[in-house]
Amino acid sequence: MKKLFFVLMASLLLMACQTKKDKVQDFVDMYNRSSNMIANNKIKSTSAKAVSQNQVDIMVETEYEKGEMESDLVTNALPELIGQAIRSEKLGQELFDSGVKFNIKVYGKNAQVILDKAIDNKSLSKDVDFKSIAKGDKPNNEQLNSILESFNKSLPIEDPSTGTKITSIKADAENNLVYTCEVPDSFKTALAMEGTEKAMKEAMLQSGQIRQVFSQTSVLGINHIKYLYTDKSGKVLKEITITKEEANL
Repeated sequence: MKKLFFVLMASLLLMACQTKKDKVQDFVDMYNRSSNMIANNKIKSTSAKAVSQNQVDIMVETEYEKGEMESDLVTNALPELIGQAIRSEKLGQELFDSGVKFNIKVYGKNAQVILDKAIDNKSLSKDVDFKSIAKGDKPNNEQLNSILESFNKSLPIEDPSTGTKITSIKADAENNLVYTCEVPDSFKTALAMEGTEKAMKEAMLQSGQIRQVFSQTSVLGINHIKYLYTDKSGKVLKEITITKEEANL
């Protein structure tokens, strides 16, 4: 019994004496073990590296190209999303509280750096329980909009080929994903024409992007995707709703 007591005490002392450097390395090991969870068809891989006891570099390898609309939207949101995921872990929160900075580096095609941003406790929005979401729990409307706020920080963002701007990405009361898009004045006549909605919806479905959005947001409990097309004053000119059934999911 005495021997068991000393073994227990030694274990407790070992944990209590763990240095900040040790905790940083433990976090890096944990991150790298679970890094495959973030990978998809656009994000190839991610890894973490301890630079010092006060800094961790997180590298994200993607297929994006700098300047593309989707690229800008996603890469600008990644630091907030990764930061929230880190903070949802007890060890990650401890490191944030102790002043550790996480430097997020996003690489695009040809190893081009398309984003390099440091995050700390002060730069993050409200807490999002990513841990429970990872276990399969669906976020409520408030939590879902907190996640989407990561994307809204980089808005408005413009498609240079059409001049259309995404001005807002929100979740409505039914957890539908709602994109608000401001269109140039030259689009008003086309949007008012009969059959425009059907043609636009068919083009969206054929592009495959809608299926991708549904696939990537399935863990968030998104029901439908809505597009609200507005003029510069905010007046809604056209509303298009796409369901999972229409996307063949």
